[in-house]
Amino acid sequence: MIPLIDDPAHLSGDRIPPNYRDLARLHQTIRMRKAFTILEFGLGYSTIVMADALMKNKLDWEALDEKPKIRNSTPFQLHSVDTSHKWIEQTKSMLPKHLATLITLHYSLAKVGTFQERACHFYEELPDVVPDFIYLDGPDPATVVGNIGGASWQNRDRVVTSGDLLRLEPQLIPGTLIVIDGRTANARFLQAHFYRNWQINYNMASDVTVCELQEKPLGKLNQATIVYCLGKSW
Repeated sequence: MIPLIDDPAHLSGDRIPPNYRDLARLHQTIRMRKAFTILEFGLGYSTIVMADALMKNKLDWEALDEKPKIRNSTPFQLHSVDTSHKWIEQTKSMLPKHLATLITLHYSLAKVGTFQERACHFYEELPDVVPDFIYLDGPDPATVVGNIGGASWQNRDRVVTSGDLLRLEPQLIPGTLIVIDGRTANARFLQAHFYRNWQINYNMASDVTVCELQEKPLGKLNQATIVYCLGKSW
């Protein structure tokens, strides 16, 4: 795995120092699943680590003598969305040159909204990708704009309740994996409202929730992708 920058200049403000064990687990998961397209909510050290794993996946794919026929218009791309121009610029300054071409950083506001009449929040604009790997670690609730009946996320006691994945769920393909870093209340909110066949597991020791979309393939191309990424026995 690539080294991470520990220069204090990159740790200004309230950025949390890297948790190397969590980052190594994230890297290993992306490698094991041979992920093609990653969507990240929030950004930082995880962006670099996931891009490194994606680069290795790309090299493995390019080394194949015979590639399976799959459908993916954004192979080996990592799209990260964040509500902070500051952290976007800071993350840009950390990106190794050999990984920068794989990464696109997006700015978006996050606004209060509802899903099935329940208060939550959404990014105003998301990258136009269909990911097979999603990492949920944003937004910072303090950046969520607006309120419902006076209730807002400026109150730090209010738990994170991102609803973006509920909007995206109908377009996700079987075999998609979601990793939720902490945000247990958000994970429970999503679990309560997902309608498709998700296998959901919470690891208390690492404080991570993992959701895998376990459904029959949508067709031959999706099946070929699953076989390549996850194996014939999936």
